[in-house]
Amino acid sequence: MRFLSVVSVALLLLAPVPARCDEIRLCVQGKSFVPGREFVQTRQMRFTTDGPPLGDLVPLVASRSMREKLWPDLTEGEVRVIPFDAALCGHEPTAELTVHYRADDLAAIAREATRGPAEQTRLRAVARQAAASPAPPRAAPPGTLDTARRHDWLRLYFATSRQTTGAANAAKAFGKELSKGLHFGSVEVSIPADHRWARLESPSLLRLEWDADADRHVVLAPGLTALTPSEWQAELARRAGAFGKPGVLLFVHGFNNSFAEAAQRAAQFAYDLAFTGPTVLYSWPSDGQLLAYVKDEEDARNAWRQIADVLDQLSRLGRGVPVYVVAHSMGNRILTQGLAELLRRRPSARDAFRQVVLASPDIGREEFRQRWVFELAASNTPRFTLYASDQDLPVSLSAWLHGEPRLGSGGADIAVFNKLDSIDASAITREWFGLSHSYFGDNASVMSDLFVLIHHGLPPDRRPRLKRVDGGAKGTYWEFRQ
Repeated sequence: MRFLSVVSVALLLLAPVPARCDEIRLCVQGKSFVPGREFVQTRQMRFTTDGPPLGDLVPLVASRSMREKLWPDLTEGEVRVIPFDAALCGHEPTAELTVHYRADDLAAIAREATRGPAEQTRLRAVARQAAASPAPPRAAPPGTLDTARRHDWLRLYFATSRQTTGAANAAKAFGKELSKGLHFGSVEVSIPADHRWARLESPSLLRLEWDADADRHVVLAPGLTALTPSEWQAELARRAGAFGKPGVLLFVHGFNNSFAEAAQRAAQFAYDLAFTGPTVLYSWPSDGQLLAYVKDEEDARNAWRQIADVLDQLSRLGRGVPVYVVAHSMGNRILTQGLAELLRRRPSARDAFRQVVLASPDIGREEFRQRWVFELAASNTPRFTLYASDQDLPVSLSAWLHGEPRLGSGGADIAVFNKLDSIDASAITREWFGLSHSYFGDNASVMSDLFVLIHHGLPPDRRPRLKRVDGGAKGTYWEFRQ
């Protein structure tokens, strides 16, 4: 009897582990910028396993099943799966996946885990037999009008030195006066169903449009979420460090922008770039009025210390988390001075910045040269890119007003400095009925070049829309092909 008991115990230990069903919640993101099959999507996943526990193999099996059943055009590196995080994908619709496998399948998949996709034959077979249901269309964010047709929404984070107005509506929450401290938070920005790439849809007097229409224009949702500095930084760090560390995109607006106008532009710009990390707007107290140029200059002079604090926070989001910065017009005065201040405080912060874009900068060339030579340029500097144009009317007027070419002046006045990629957009930015000043977000050629710069980090000589120009004693710069 004792012998039979030992044998019985041994047989029980050697028996196959019974299958069981587990439901696992995950976040999944697919991203491809290959021409002809561009794709960016983040979803929740309800992942049901019918077999022994997968353990550490959950991301591998889930991502391969997602590719085989729902995103067949994507490759291995273009699908990322992470544990469920409500802040990252909790507002997204849910896809369903159920995989069936036996213990021998699991053992084979474990052996294949370190091999390339072509050699993962058992994993491919299990993934192809999975049952799948795609996610339904996205729902509108809280507070959005029920009657509005929506195509997509973008959560925009902000840091602003504008004084609060007390208004509950996000578009009117911040005014044109300087605050004693920074305000942090997020807003939802809707993108209309018929949105055109490289275009900011807004009311037009030529079309007899007096008010913003959520069906046709880029508008802010009514609600606003206020965050403490620590909450703001923690939420950015979570989003910027997920799905392979996409990083964070900072946009600094220029002259003649209200908070709402700057938020709309920042959201349209990030949406058209298909930037998958969080986007941050730094909004300084511009009057938002065309005739308030001198006051805006004074406000810009007082905004650099606050943006230095914002840049400092963004540079601390996590090891290896990149920061991309785009400043427009007068915002370049604030950015360059604030960045110089940060690097004086903490030189190692330079490592966090991947790309810094100076778009039609309204800053004196000599002022920039001094700052560039003595404070910004270094051996380990991030890539700095300048977009300039001689068709830019506000920059030309500023040059006349100040009696000095601006950094945003193009053509014969294009500025060339060592370690600065200067791009002359003069040939493609003429607007017969416009100011030719917002081409960084409105011109398809410039947006295409920015897309390649941000997503692929390629130097100018490898970007398809640019051609090299030998400027003689001035040096080498680039211009757009026509």
